Amino acid sequence: MKKFLFVVVAIFVMASSAFAQTANNIKLVLVDGTTGEPVPFATVSLTPDGTTKASKYVLTSENGVGLIEKVKNGKYTIKAELLGYKPYSAAVTMASKTVDLGTINLEQDTQVLDAASVSAVGNPIIVKKDTVEYNATMFRTTDSDMLIDLLKKLPGIEVSSDGSVSANGKSIDKITIDGKTFFLDDPTLATQNLPAKMIEKVKVVEKKSDQAIFTGIDDGEEENIIDLTVKPGMMNGWFGNISAAGGYDLTEEALTAKGKTSKSGVEGDADWDHARFSVNTMVGKFNEKGQIAFITNANNGNRQGFGGMGGGMGGRGGAGGGLDLGGSGITTSWMGGVNGAYNFLDDALEFAGDYVYNGSRNFLESDNIKELYTNGDNSLYYTAKGTKTTLNQGHRVGLRIDYDITKNTSILFEPQFNFNYGNSNSYSDDETHRGLKGIGFDQADNLNKGFTSSNSNSNNWTTSGRFLLRQKLGKAGRTMTVNVRYSLSQNKSKGFNQSLSQIWNSAESAYGNNPATNQYYNNISKSYSVRAQATYTEPLAKGLYLETSYQYNLSKSVSNKNTFDIDYNNQLMDKQDIYEELLRTGGEFLANYDRYMTDQSWYDSHYNSVYSNDIVNMTQTHRAGLLLQYQVEGLRLQVGGAYQPTITDNTTSGNDPYHKLDHNWSPRARIEYEFNDNTDFFINYNGNSSQPSTTQLLPVPDNSNPLSVTFGNPYLSPSFSHNLNGRFGHTNRNTFA
Repeated sequence: MKKFLFVVVAIFVMASSAFAQTANNIKLVLVDGTTGEPVPFATVSLTPDGTTKASKYVLTSENGVGLIEKVKNGKYTIKAELLGYKPYSAAVTMASKTVDLGTINLEQDTQVLDAASVSAVGNPIIVKKDTVEYNATMFRTTDSDMLIDLLKKLPGIEVSSDGSVSANGKSIDKITIDGKTFFLDDPTLATQNLPAKMIEKVKVVEKKSDQAIFTGIDDGEEENIIDLTVKPGMMNGWFGNISAAGGYDLTEEALTAKGKTSKSGVEGDADWDHARFSVNTMVGKFNEKGQIAFITNANNGNRQGFGGMGGGMGGRGGAGGGLDLGGSGITTSWMGGVNGAYNFLDDALEFAGDYVYNGSRNFLESDNIKELYTNGDNSLYYTAKGTKTTLNQGHRVGLRIDYDITKNTSILFEPQFNFNYGNSNSYSDDETHRGLKGIGFDQADNLNKGFTSSNSNSNNWTTSGRFLLRQKLGKAGRTMTVNVRYSLSQNKSKGFNQSLSQIWNSAESAYGNNPATNQYYNNISKSYSVRAQATYTEPLAKGLYLETSYQYNLSKSVSNKNTFDIDYNNQLMDKQDIYEELLRTGGEFLANYDRYMTDQSWYDSHYNSVYSNDIVNMTQTHRAGLLLQYQVEGLRLQVGGAYQPTITDNTTSGNDPYHKLDHNWSPRARIEYEFNDNTDFFINYNGNSSQPSTTQLLPVPDNSNPLSVTFGNPYLSPSFSHNLNGRFGHTNRNTFA
């Protein structure tokens, strides 16, 4: 035992000695070569011989001192860089405890820097063609800042109130980390959950589609992405971030609620409806071969860390305006997710995937009062108030498999699965009066009043994806691609739609014209679509290419909706009784939905054929296209078009079958010219035909707003739109304007 302890102690001492001998420091002082003043906040990097990636970074202090600690013995290249100075570079051999390089004079650089030959380490912004690169270390952030806080400080990048990001006016579609997609197609998961302190560089890139990159012919399907580079120090193992915050609404209602009995039932507690909280956690590991991250967050302050799910039903309005129940309200959200991306087979295979569970509850309360001035001496007085509560929850699974089978053949497969469920409850009432200007609401004559209440429950699933096969055919520029996209979905919903409108006029008594709606419905809809496209490119001459393509698109949807009118207590009531009964039981009726669905003694229902329907909609589209492209250095010209016949078939219960063949065209032209790396422009034109939606075509009334009932027109023709857009860009590399 003593011998064993002696060996362990000896090994520990030798290891400590070896570490002390090989972990040393490099010191230097940077000064301005002209003025002799210290140069603070310059980037000093150390790169081992035989590699191109720096292993250590430091910033010089206010006195220009740079100290790199714990450097192992060996040969290195040390660089010092800062915007406005010529980069300094020298070879260093580490063989002693401290290497002091002394004072180094940096020469001022007054010429325009060429981004192709200057390292990005010391420059805050580099612009080259379709890429803008920001050095994140040059923008001040705190330890608690998230990526979204960093993006708000970058010139040219805008962050909206809902967390969506745009760069130079274009929405960001995706965020990647070192080229690997982070949570696939949901950029908000990255902006709201990645800590800013882990980011070294932010690149904004206008990325061509996977097919365009492969064929070399622009197909117009560009993505605007942000690619993040992780700091080298964050790539050595696991790291994490946790943040929490709390607060209380400083509103009159909230402050008066203090000291009263809260929902918890404890005298003296604050009203928890006005308490606000936010919790975020992220744990991850990122390196050159792969990445994995776990994130969770929850808050009730309208800050969603994921893409929200839609749903719910809106309110109704009276004359002169409507109650808006589609606003933001107060949202409580929660989510948890895991994302991973790894390379295999010597980087020939990239495998990425994510899973996300999320949920949100939104509460909205609205109260409107309006005076609407009309011709003459009269005004319309309108008042409305209402509430809406929406709850949504869902699961999402996504995968990305990109495999280079050979140097000429590759496949890309991106499937996704979504499962969502939720419910929505809304109630609103409104009144419209007419009278002399300025007399006020109470003194004006009645025009109409009423209410609307609705309840809906739904659950749905969707699976979608795409498959892309890319094949080079020997000759440079000769390629074949097959691109298949698919989508299948099913949605089940049930709910109530209740409303009553009282209308006064000279020909009727006070209750002589009272449209009432008291319905429940069950709806099942299914849909699927498949789009397959084959594209062939052929080089005709130097810089001249021809692209031919054929696409077939099939989409079909089936909807079955059964609507029933309700008579309360199995008896017919006059309109005034119906109004009073709906007012009395509206909230109770919605709150006891399931019981009333099974308790037939409480009401009698009658099938309503007007608002019930069985719908089958099928659309087939064939698209044959030709595109000619000429490109030389700095110049690209495109001209082409497509012939697109579309066959539409609709079958709706109670209506004649609808069948139509439309002949559509899609012309296209584009000019791109790059004067140099700093200046470029393009002009793009395309024409496009689009079919009316199923809702626009079907003659089925929608009475969710009883004062504005809508239905479709089966004889609508396709619309044709002309789109012309252009861009001119110039970057001054001295001022970064």
